[in-house]
Amino acid sequence: MRQTLVRSTVALFLALSAGRSGGYELLDSRWPTPEAYFFVQLVDAQGNDASPGGRSWNDAFVTAMARWQKDTVFSFSVLRNSYADPCRNGFFGDGRNGVDFRADACDMAFGSTTLAITFNTYNAGAEDIILESDIVFNETYDWDVYSGPLQDYAFDFVRIAAHELGHVIGLDHETIKPALMNPVAGNIESPSQDDINGVVAIYGSDNDGIPDSVDNCPTVPNPDQADADGDGEGDACDEDDDDDGMSDDYEIKNGFNPLNAQDADTDADGDGFSNLEEYLGGSDPNNPYSTPKPGSLPFLIPLLLDD
Repeated sequence: MRQTLVRSTVALFLALSAGRSGGYELLDSRWPTPEAYFFVQLVDAQGNDASPGGRSWNDAFVTAMARWQKDTVFSFSVLRNSYADPCRNGFFGDGRNGVDFRADACDMAFGSTTLAITFNTYNAGAEDIILESDIVFNETYDWDVYSGPLQDYAFDFVRIAAHELGHVIGLDHETIKPALMNPVAGNIESPSQDDINGVVAIYGSDNDGIPDSVDNCPTVPNPDQADADGDGEGDACDEDDDDDGMSDDYEIKNGFNPLNAQDADTDADGDGFSNLEEYLGGSDPNNPYSTPKPGSLPFLIPLLLDD
């Protein structure tokens, strides 16, 4: 039976006290792959599908998604004109990521300074994998879509949506450095470098969705973490996949199988030197007249002298 827990995170617009001294903060939960889709059919409290300035709420939400996709590996997609109630009477975990304007936070009162709230549903195990994310915007506040400094007449929907999507990705609030994930709504409209670094910490610097801390190829994409020879170095970055002492490039160039360690002990050209000996000695393993130069294989010299 799969156990699920619900974690919620909020975006506030009043100052909070800082309780740490680092950079980005993570929620200790992540998606299995850096992607999520939302059912999006937004209508505000007045029944309008567009902001006072004329921009549709749906398009504004997609714009918020694009601000993360521009500089991070995380990918968002939407099912337009398809509604999924983000509360659904409290039954989370069906995989339908929803978003809506509401007067309450899924039957709970919004805090007096709460603009929006994100509910992340994740499995409780060795690694907390997010199963679903839902976002609720506080409809009792005035909203619009605009750029530039935050205005007194309304909150900019796009930057607040982008902040909430940061929680969807797996980021917590940042209270030290200027960032989109600051808990106080302000003039930052897109992810800062600190926000981007947080995504890298979750999904890897090589954009394969595997955190660097556990990635067997942290600088080369290896999403399936394949490791044919079991040496802890993934196939995508392992120069010797079968751990036979010959590089993969050398084996491929000479017609050997880089996943078959027995190639090292065979003698392709029948000159008395194994393929591995020819590799170490710099000779052509497919040419019987090309043999390792004297001295290139020190362990062979005494054998030759004994003859």
